[in-house]
Amino acid sequence: MLPYLKIFGAQIPMYGLCMSLGMLLAVGLSALRTRRRGGDVEKLMTVALLAIVFGIIGAKLLYFAVTFSWKQLVESIRANGILYLLEGGLVFYGGLIGGVLGAFLGSLIMREPLYHYSDPVVPVLPLAHAIGRMGCFCAGCCYGRVTDSWIGMVFPSAVTGLAPGVAVIPTQLIEAGINLLIFIGLMLFTRRRRYRFTTLWVYLVCYGIMRFLIEFLRGDEIRGIFGSFSTSQWISLGLIAVGAAALIMTLVRSKRDPAWNAEPAPDAAEAGEDAPVSGDGPDPAQTGE
Repeated sequence: MLPYLKIFGAQIPMYGLCMSLGMLLAVGLSALRTRRRGGDVEKLMTVALLAIVFGIIGAKLLYFAVTFSWKQLVESIRANGILYLLEGGLVFYGGLIGGVLGAFLGSLIMREPLYHYSDPVVPVLPLAHAIGRMGCFCAGCCYGRVTDSWIGMVFPSAVTGLAPGVAVIPTQLIEAGINLLIFIGLMLFTRRRRYRFTTLWVYLVCYGIMRFLIEFLRGDEIRGIFGSFSTSQWISLGLIAVGAAALIMTLVRSKRDPAWNAEPAPDAAEAGEDAPVSGDGPDPAQTGE
C-alpha cells in the first residue's frame, strides 16, 4: 500500500495519479489507433474530452448515491461546504455510464457516428481501468473479504476498519489482472475491423461477468447492497443482458441484411486496412451484393 508518492517534498495521491495516467494512456492509444484506421483524431479528442468530464461526474454521482442517503449528503455539504463534493472516491460503473453519455453527446456535436470509434477506443478501456485499480490498491480501497489463505494481504486497520493484522483478499489486483486479459483479448479481436458497436457489446459482456463474480469477493461495505446483490452486481447483470441482446440482434440483422453489416467505415480504403468483418454475417462478395 502506497497512498502517496513523495516528490520533492510534495505528496501526490497515488489513486489520483493512477487514474490520471490511465485516462491519458487511454486517450493517447485511442488517438493512435484512430489515426491508423484513417479516422478523424480531432473529432475523437472532442468526444474523449466530453466522455472524461461526464465520466468523472457519473462516477462521483454513483459514489454518493451508494455511500450516503440524501439527508446525509445535504448535511455533509452544509457542514463542510460545497467543495465537499470533490472529496471521496469514484465508482467505475458511474464513470462508464457517464462516459458513454458524454461520448454520445460529443458524437452529436461533431456529427460523427459514435460506432466509428468503437474499435479504436473500447479495447483500451480495460487497460486504463487496470491502472486505475492499481491506484485503488495503493490507496487501500476496494479490498476483499477477510481471508487466511496465502493470497491474503494486510491493509492498515484505519483504512479497512478491521483489527490490526487481519488479511483480506486483494480484489484490486485480481480485477486489474483480469482487466489486462480483457484488454489483450479485445486488442486481438479488433486486429480486423468489427462493425458498429460489436466490440463494445463484447466488452460489456466480458467485464460484466467478471465484475459480477468478483463482487462476491469484495469486503468493503461502501458499495450499496440491494437484496442479495451489490449495486455493481445489479448493474453488471443489466450490462450483460444489454451486451448479449445487442450481439444477438447484430447477428440476426446481418444474416437478414448483409448490406447493413457490410457498409465500409469512413476512410477505410484510405487507411489501407482489410475489409471489416464482424463474424456475424457472410462476406458481401460471397452473396453477390
